[in-house]
Amino acid sequence: MPHLRIEYSTNIAERFDPARLAEAAAATLLASGVFEPPHSIKARLIPVAHFRVGGGADHGFLHADLALLSGRDTATKAALTGALVACLGQQLQPGALTVQITAEARDMDRDSYSKVLVPGL
Repeated sequence: MPHLRIEYSTNIAERFDPARLAEAAAATLLASGVFEPPHSIKARLIPVAHFRVGGGADHGFLHADLALLSGRDTATKAALTGALVACLGQQLQPGALTVQITAEARDMDRDSYSKVLVPGL
């Protein structure tokens, strides 16, 4: 916990380094001081090849979906999503297409969330 899924349109894939973006986003969440321990943050990038932005404008997008265990207040969620939008924008190189950068924080039900750690060999 938390789970961070970053979807991006494939028409902007050349404008950022995926590994660097995932690392920066995870570091942003860690720097918030909201999450302990650091290895609990799970980030993944998901390319989206088939999409439409608005009325079909020639845009791209980055969207961060942050799933949190329930119980965080609105101000904390807003601070986290604001920090993620800023982080993603800093990772994006200049290019011809307009890019919409968005983030959302949503609750996962604490009572039904399950987790197990399987140790390595």
